[in-house]
Amino acid sequence: MLDEEEPSDEKRAEFLERCNQLKEEIADNGGSMETRVRLANIHLKLGEREEAIMSLQGALQLSPRTWRPTIVSRLRQICTEEEFADLDFPEEVEPFWHDIPGLFKYPLSGAGIYLLIGGTVFITVLQFIISLPTIFFYGSILLSVFLSGYLSAYFVSVMRSSARGRITPPDWPDIGINVLRPLFIVSFPGVVSSFPALIYLSYWIFLHGPISILVGLVAVGVLYYPMALIASVMTDAVMNSANFVGVITSILKVRKEYSIALVTLAFFAGVSIIAHFMVTTVTSALASGLIAGFAVRFLDLYFLMVYARILGLLYRQCEDRIGS
Repeated sequence: MLDEEEPSDEKRAEFLERCNQLKEEIADNGGSMETRVRLANIHLKLGEREEAIMSLQGALQLSPRTWRPTIVSRLRQICTEEEFADLDFPEEVEPFWHDIPGLFKYPLSGAGIYLLIGGTVFITVLQFIISLPTIFFYGSILLSVFLSGYLSAYFVSVMRSSARGRITPPDWPDIGINVLRPLFIVSFPGVVSSFPALIYLSYWIFLHGPISILVGLVAVGVLYYPMALIASVMTDAVMNSANFVGVITSILKVRKEYSIALVTLAFFAGVSIIAHFMVTTVTSALASGLIAGFAVRFLDLYFLMVYARILGLLYRQCEDRIGS
């Protein structure tokens, strides 16, 4: 068991101040794994061994794959044999493709059905307001940007919460959030992925080059986009999606898991098309256009949550190799 030297009064005051700062950071935004490890080290310097053990356990829960050996080793140093034997360690991350039915059920788990219904009502009302002739052009543009940004914020929230191990959908973001940043985080990787195809398309329109090259560039963009999106969302740095070497290297490092994720995304995209066709056909024949529109928006939200869930689980499973 590791023992720390008693700090001087001056050092102890510094440690206490830093300890309070880290605790405030954890209280405000949950705290990262690194924050909890730093807090554990300060607790040890203050002689607060039990608090250090709790902080290290919290860090282990946040990212068991990446830092597990380091954190477990640290726990062995500061725990007695009996304490270490009583610790609860997180289970290894199970590949997401082992539970495809769980992906179908995810949007409906927990309070998911209420989140879906509430979100669908909100989107329906907002789109109705946007369509009103009394709304000026710039007003409709602003509301459309807000709606896109708000949905992007929720997509980001689902991805990040899934990557942290949450098994139910998160709540909707606060209505007063800055929607421009999540909109940029989600949309910029799409621009980067489609940029080569768009450049060639402008050339093809005027000079009529081989269409096969355009098709190939579109395919490359489709393959590139999910990892670019992960790079942007999980690091909160949009320019990482334009780091072609980093993104392609990450794809190659997790090529098996990434290939399965692409197939899974394509499968759910196919299911989405079929579901939209069936719902639109049935509701148009048996109900009003308002109900048909409501049903379609419900499906849009449902599959948005599924897509974000898949990417979040892919990152959780491969975090130690993505971006490293």
